[in-house]
Parts: sequence; structure tokens; C-alpha cells
Amino acid sequence: MTTSHFASDWPDTHATSRPVPLSDVEIGGYLGRYVQQNLASVLAALDSALPRGFEAVANGEPLPPEADRLAADSDLYKWLEGTCYVYARTKDEQLKAAIDRVASLILACQQPDGYINTQVPPYERFDPSIRHELYMAGHFCEAAVAHRRATGEDELVEAATRWVDYLIGEHQAGHPYYTTSALMEHSEYEIAFLRLARETGQQRFLDFAITLAVELCHVGPTVADIKDGGALHAVRVGYLLAGMADLYLETGRVDLAAHVEDLWAELAKTRMYITGGMGSHGEHFSKSPFDLPHTQDDPDRTMGETCSSIAMILLSWRIHAMTGRSRCFDVIETILYNHLLGALSLDGLGCFYYNPLRVVGDQSERTDHWHTPATTRCMLPQLNRTTCCMPNFWRFLGALPEYLFSADADGVFVNLYTDSRMSHALPDGREVALAVETRYPHDGRIMVRFDGDRPTQFKLRLRIPQWCTAPTAAWPGQDTHAVQNDQYLLIDRTWDPGDTVELNLPMPPRMIPPDERIEANRGQVVFAKGPVLFCLETDADFPLEKVRVAVEADQVDQLVVEQWCPDVLEGITQLQLPGLIGDGPVDLTLIPWSVRANRNDDSRWIIFLPQA
Repeated sequence: MTTSHFASDWPDTHATSRPVPLSDVEIGGYLGRYVQQNLASVLAALDSALPRGFEAVANGEPLPPEADRLAADSDLYKWLEGTCYVYARTKDEQLKAAIDRVASLILACQQPDGYINTQVPPYERFDPSIRHELYMAGHFCEAAVAHRRATGEDELVEAATRWVDYLIGEHQAGHPYYTTSALMEHSEYEIAFLRLARETGQQRFLDFAITLAVELCHVGPTVADIKDGGALHAVRVGYLLAGMADLYLETGRVDLAAHVEDLWAELAKTRMYITGGMGSHGEHFSKSPFDLPHTQDDPDRTMGETCSSIAMILLSWRIHAMTGRSRCFDVIETILYNHLLGALSLDGLGCFYYNPLRVVGDQSERTDHWHTPATTRCMLPQLNRTTCCMPNFWRFLGALPEYLFSADADGVFVNLYTDSRMSHALPDGREVALAVETRYPHDGRIMVRFDGDRPTQFKLRLRIPQWCTAPTAAWPGQDTHAVQNDQYLLIDRTWDPGDTVELNLPMPPRMIPPDERIEANRGQVVFAKGPVLFCLETDADFPLEKVRVAVEADQVDQLVVEQWCPDVLEGITQLQLPGLIGDGPVDLTLIPWSVRANRNDDSRWIIFLPQA
């Protein structure tokens, strides 16, 4: 299979649109900074324990203790997938040398029958205590596909083919793993084996993906009906549903995705935190809707695992391909600008594993998945005990340029706003070149310019977020006028070179009232500006849990003051508003949730603020 798509390789047969591939996109601005610093992050990763299990096996040495982590091999595979996306964009020679080194290590560890697992020994093949055999093979398949598309080299795809053929043979021979431990496997293999089928053109890999999805999991009409191998484990659920959506996009089989769109909507409405966090009870969803506690009631209570929100983005992306709904990218935007970038350190070299909404009081007995202190991110070369989140960042940020634009036979969708350029041929050969200039999300003014070299007719669709209540737009022949939010603005015309759309998404500070169905939210509000949510973070001399805000809904325009601070946390807007501690007034300064815990190692933060 020859394709210029990397992470978004579904066909257009059953899709409303396909993402514009990263080879056709240049990304800058706010999001581009995170994409660009991903290069330094993936290179820094090789100084960690990430490759040491492979190095030991390749050298005939015992597995070192630091390589004895759950499904540790998959971490290097995710690194390789993400690094190949970065290489495809940058063609960095140092990066190619690192890719070659890691690829050689992996190949040196493959057994003659195709099996790879650096933890065997001390563990056994299909070890019932691990239950990640298919998951690890899946991440290798995705890495192998990305490797061939970035480098044109075949060795890893051939290795993946041998491994999955081994797994298929064991399944056909009736290996007991598939009827016992695999029922508790970690979804991801559905997408992975499908992607290997696309890359190789081999039907047996697609058939295996479908067989496992049907045999090992169950998708019912509600979230509570899902059987995902992990008791509504949030990452598993997201990967499973994304896999079912991808299988539909490949085959058109409605039975494979009969409930997926409704389940996505239920997750977004009833199981997602306001920040885009997923997973409210440990790493799991509650069976009950709107059960979204804020507090860590005991040392083991954690919430909002970083990987679970990446899984929700992968699902939302595919729902958008199925439906074309702008709401899908509203969900992606919420997660991206708040939960996801909030988990990542500003330099891109570390992240939180968990992302609780409320961190107050004594934190000395708590960890962030065994990393201490819990109030700071695990920074490279250190790794969390389970090392899934940072590698997921590498592959997500590597693929992020493919999220910006989508295309169908009629034109282009602009999904996310940041400085960017794209040049892409529609199926009939029409060339569409666009430039986007904006300070979004700091400012809602967006310029979209047609940069083609000849007049071209196509439909331009610009996402108007649900949060914006007074959007306006203007383009040649059309003066500034109000447009509808919560949908794509469709402009169907012949575009002359240099034609520009001026889109304005006003983003004054606003107060989000509590959803009374969520018990933990009652009596508390959140402040926002555009897609960005704000929190109170302080190491000051007053306890956050005693703060109340002295602002009513009809006073926001008068009492909440925004201030652009270019020298604070690499440039942020702060919100200043009056508050109370006891009966005494206090001035409160809120910062974006996405930049909390970057100024010291002992921060406290809350995002839901009680009203006085």
C-alpha cells in the first residue's frame, strides 16, 4: 500500500472526510511549539531506561530491573511510532540514526517464529500475569507501519507480519490464552492489526482484528454494557471503540460500529471531566453517568489518566471521519488545550500520569503512579513505573499535524486553529492551498487565506466552536456578519489567489455554571476564556480549599479582568477576580489549567471554585 497518510490511514469509502496528511501540512503557532519540541523529547528518551530491555536481550544479558515494567516493550514501540512521524516531518539526520539503532535492537530480539518479548524470560510466553501480549504486538505493528511510511524500509513490517502470523497460528491451534487471559487483554490490537492489513494488503490481518474484537470484547448500547477486559478501564474503552470505528471505516460493516457513535456521545456528555479528563474511579469509568468526583478520598484514588484522554481523541477523530460533526473536534479541542497539554511539562520532557482536578492539603503520602512528589511531573530520563503516558505523547504530538485539516471530494475542513499551511490535492486533482494565521487560543481572530496560484472552486468549512456565542466572519463579497456556532461554516465559491476569510471568535472571560447532575460540582464554578479553562494555583499563604469567589454570573464582565502576561509561563492570559477567605476579601489570580505545576515542585490547584 502506498499512502501519504500516517496515523490517519482509513480509506474514504465509508468516511465523510479524510485528514490531510502531515506531509501536506506545516504547523506553527501555539500548537506548533509543542509539535516542534517533540523532536528534543524523543531524542532525550533514549537516555532513559526505555531501550534497556532490548539492549540486554540483544547482548545476551539478563533483563535489568529497570526494564521490568508492565508491557515495557510497548513503550519503545510507541516511541518508534511517534519518532517516525517526527522524522517524516523534519528529516532530521540525528533522528534517523536513532530510529535505525532502535529498529536494529528490535530485530535482534525477534525469535525465529516471529515472537518478540524482552521480558521472556523471566516471564513466560502468554504469561497470565501480564495479559498484554496482543497489546504489545499491536503497538509494534503501528510502529512498523509508521517506520515504512517514514523511511520506505521494509524490515519492520516484515517482522510485524511474522509476529502476527505467529499469533494467528496460536489462535487457530486453540491456545488457551485466547479463551482465558486474553479476555482481560488491553485493547489497541484492533486498530493495529487493521493498520497492518492496510499496509500489507493481507486480508488475514483484517480478519484477525475483527475476530478478536468480537471474541474478546462486547459493545452494548450504553457505556455500562461495555465489556472491555478491564472493568470499564478508560484507556481500554477508548481504544476498543476507536478500533470498532476504524473497522467500520475499513469495511462498512454497520454491525461492528452499531453503538459506537452513541457511546462516544455518552462518554463525552456523562463521563468526561470539564477539562477533558477521562476515568473517575482509579483508571476506570463509573457504571453510573455523571459520577465524576474531584477529590482523592484515599491514597489510591486517582483520576484522569493521561492515556485515557489520548484514547478519547483517537475515538473522536474517527467519529468525525464517520459523521463530519464539528462537535467531535470541540471534544478534541477541550481535551487538547486543557487536560492533555496540562499533563505535559512546558518543555515537553515530562508529564503527569494522573490529572486530578483538586490537589490541596498534605500530599506527602501520595504519588503520581509511584512518582514522587505527586505535585510534579515525572521528567526524563525518569520514567513512571508503568510508562505508557509519555510515549503516547510522542506519537500523538508526532501525528498532530494530521488533525488540523480534513478533506473530502468537495473541499477542505479547518478543524483546529493555529498558524499553519496546507497544500493538498482533492480527488479530482484540484489543488487547495491554505494559510492560517492566528494567536489562538489566546485570541479568537483567525485569518484563513487561499494561497493557490489560480482561481479554484471548492467548499471551505471552518469549525465554529460551541463555546463561542457571537462568532462573525467576512470574506470577499460578504461583509462581516454573524455566523452559527456548533457547526462548520460552509463557504462554497471560486477562490482567487489571496482571497481571505476573517473569522472572529470572541472569547471574553466567562463563568461556567455547575452541572447539577454532577454532585461534586454543585455550588462551584469554572472560569474560561475561549477553549481554555482556568484554575487557582498557589504556594501562597492561604489554603486553596478555603477560597470562595465573590462573582455572580451577571458580574463577570465587570469583575473579571484579563491580563496578557508574555513573560509568565511562556506567555499566558491571567484572570483576576475578587474572592473571599472567611469574611475577608482576597484578590485571586487564575492561570490556564494547562500550565499549572510548572513553577515549583509543591503546587496546589483547584479548578472548581465555590461561590461566596
